[in-house]
Amino acid sequence: MSDPVNSSAASTDAQAPFSSDGAPANDATATGNLNADGTVMVDPDTGLPVDTLASTQSGGFFDSLTALPVIEQIDKAGVVGWVLGAMALIGLVVFFYKLVGFLRRGVFADGFVKDVERHLSSGDEVQAAELLAHRRHPAARIGLSGMSLSVGNAQDREAASDLIAARARKEIDGLNGGLRIMSAIAVLSPLLGLLGTVMGMIEAFQRMEGAGSRIDPSVLSGGIWLALLTTAIGLVVAIPATAFHMWMQGVIGRVAAVMEDVCTLVVNRGELANKAPLRASNVSDLRHAAE
Repeated sequence: MSDPVNSSAASTDAQAPFSSDGAPANDATATGNLNADGTVMVDPDTGLPVDTLASTQSGGFFDSLTALPVIEQIDKAGVVGWVLGAMALIGLVVFFYKLVGFLRRGVFADGFVKDVERHLSSGDEVQAAELLAHRRHPAARIGLSGMSLSVGNAQDREAASDLIAARARKEIDGLNGGLRIMSAIAVLSPLLGLLGTVMGMIEAFQRMEGAGSRIDPSVLSGGIWLALLTTAIGLVVAIPATAFHMWMQGVIGRVAAVMEDVCTLVVNRGELANKAPLRASNVSDLRHAAE
């Protein structure tokens, strides 16, 4: 007599899914490879089981990028959101480009003006020229070029002043490069955000009109918050752009002031050297009178 068949075991084995080679797919549930009827999902080209979990996780760089919270919100804002995102990226590139340019030109190291004034007041033009030659600041380059100009009389000083001022304007124009882009981003981004909001509100009210009396409040509220999203993104882009633009203008204004001080010292270096002995003699006379 044959052994009785375990009906529960038979039913369990019958219900167990098999792979394409006949082996039971014990981990099919863990990997998520089952169809709706409990069978294994098989690739028709290769005949191998399809790992849906792995395919979901390897969706590519673009899918993982769009899954980021910031990119997701930009994508929800539509075309205007992507334009604002591109403007934000351009603004960051311009800011870091200008920051590196400022550091390379040494615009933050402007503490040499007092030393130059001290050397020129003592009549030591060689030390003043060496000091300017070892500085990367734009004012140092302008001052060093002015040290080679003659300032013996009033006409020479006027001609030297005009030439130094022309060179200083070129330096300032070079430092101002890129600020117009930052200014345009700061001005246009809130306007684009407002444009996206208006377009979104128009679309939301068109949906209300199409729904007639069957208005779903969730549809209306969803359209409104998506419309307001572009305004929020525009403000997020505009506020840092405005702050960066104002900061860079302040840095360039300080550079221009330092240039003006150095140019004044260089053009009037002869008078500074002549007034120094007079001040020393006046101080000596006052001391003798006090004794």
